Amino acid sequence: MKKFFLLAAGAFLLACSDGDEHVVNFTPDMEILLNAKKDFNKDTVIYLADSLKFVEKINQFSDFGDEDNTLLIYKANATSTAINMNLFVLPGPGGGSIEINCFSNEKNRIVFEEPVLPARSEEGYSLKFLDSLKAGESTYYDVLEFDASKAQINQCYYSTIYYGVHDGLIKVVSKSRTELNRVPAKVYEDALERRAKERAYADSVAQAVADSIAQAVADSIAQAVADSIIKANTPADDSSVTEIEIPQEVIDLADSVANCIKKAYSSGSLSALKKCSI
Repeated sequence: MKKFFLLAAGAFLLACSDGDEHVVNFTPDMEILLNAKKDFNKDTVIYLADSLKFVEKINQFSDFGDEDNTLLIYKANATSTAINMNLFVLPGPGGGSIEINCFSNEKNRIVFEEPVLPARSEEGYSLKFLDSLKAGESTYYDVLEFDASKAQINQCYYSTIYYGVHDGLIKVVSKSRTELNRVPAKVYEDALERRAKERAYADSVAQAVADSIAQAVADSIAQAVADSIIKANTPADDSSVTEIEIPQEVIDLADSVANCIKKAYSSGSLSALKKCSI
């Protein structure tokens, strides 16, 4: 990161010596962020994962302006969690500003005017550079750390975020201290495959349970039907009756009714039960 500071310092001196020395477009620390335009990560989608293998998909966007209007607008928004980080590096008279938004409303920004890092805002939010940071299995260099944990009232969804000067969002620490680190796309793909298998297994278990219940219900109903037929065909005084033979067509009818009820129960159709009559 030293080479960036040297370049920044040189640009700062040139800016001061050309024209009004009191008008500076951006501070050396801001220039480090702006110079990343040359080799900034081109991925528009990145992934963060926690220790429990939950993987979040992040859409990221970066805009470094043009030759006539140098700036940095970076946005990272998660698809299913509250990770929502916007970074603005805006040159201007007096040195410009680094602004960070971590709220649901993008207009609410934490502003570091004419930033010389490390810096702290009036609310207690802090901003500083790290030479490197390990996130997951990778090490990233030239990292901007935004720490909201010591703010008087932390209105962000998280405690700390880490922005790689060349890579974008690389790490998020929640208020409960859960860490989500940058991971390759393969980790996300494996997580999707694992979830699909888990859902399929859960569905198969649920279906097996439903089939078991349906079979038990059908069997009990078939038995009840058979018992009713026997009872209906048994004389009141059966002391002289040794055995009653039930016709096969009656037994088949009982089985047919039982199977009809089983299918209706398995499909969850109450209206289909009305068709299961003798």
